[in-house]
Amino acid sequence: MTSKIYNKPPLTLEQQAELLLNRGLQGVSKEELIAKLSRVGYYRLRGYTYPYQNNSLDNSPFLPNACWAYIQSDYTFDSKLRNLVVDALGHIEIAVRSQLAYQMAITYGSRWYEDPTLCHSERLFSENLTELKKHWQRSREVFKQHYESEYDTAVSPPAWMIFETTTFGTVSKIFSNLNNNIAAKTKIATYFGFNKSSIKVLTSWFQHLNLVRNICAHYSRLFTRSFIVRPMIPKGKPAKWTNTIPSQDRIYLSICIIITLLDICSPKHDFKNKLKSIMKMIRPEQLPSLGFPEDWQKQDLFQC
Repeated sequence: MTSKIYNKPPLTLEQQAELLLNRGLQGVSKEELIAKLSRVGYYRLRGYTYPYQNNSLDNSPFLPNACWAYIQSDYTFDSKLRNLVVDALGHIEIAVRSQLAYQMAITYGSRWYEDPTLCHSERLFSENLTELKKHWQRSREVFKQHYESEYDTAVSPPAWMIFETTTFGTVSKIFSNLNNNIAAKTKIATYFGFNKSSIKVLTSWFQHLNLVRNICAHYSRLFTRSFIVRPMIPKGKPAKWTNTIPSQDRIYLSICIIITLLDICSPKHDFKNKLKSIMKMIRPEQLPSLGFPEDWQKQDLFQC
């Protein structure tokens, strides 16, 4: 079957506003909509109007209870949640990067990342090493400039330098490709509250959080999103966890993972209180779309 060619013409801001109003959007003037669309864009806004429209019909009319105030509130909530999440992920990323560079270097030397025998796949090892060194070459960090001015650049920099210039995505891929029987990998897992048998779960958490981080970095929507990269559920519950099994494709599980890791690598964090404050913007009927159970605040994990 031949795919259709997209041939819809571009619409002016005025036409976009009229389209939304003609579909039944209430509580906003045409002028307000034009101003919003000029700052946000129609398809970004569509992610927030979608829950308030009957999308089974061709023209996606707005539902009777839809109003602009709800859409505005959801947009603001998502922005605040994204800022909170990306800040928390910064602490986690730094801890993962530090533990990986340290534990492996102590056992296998300062340039362990160049040893393919430590990895499951030589192909992935080669790809990850190329990526790691590409990030190093692009870096403008002062310590990189110092290394290149003082030392023989034919020899690669030590792990504790080069890993400071790479991304969380590269870090998570390198961690994933390390052989699971390496004692240093188990030590990294132990630091984050896992054991050798549950390393796969921790690996899936890092991979998922990297996706969440990238979504935040590009100011994309966390609100009501269904995640493609889904983290594994630990078989043995961490010290604090939820009473029910969270949905693997919603932000609630991501938040549970973030809190679990933050409690370890940033024990004085205020993520929970800030989250509770932001969640006041959400109506009870919206909780399922985020994966939150009704009693989420009573769960052990969310106790301060």
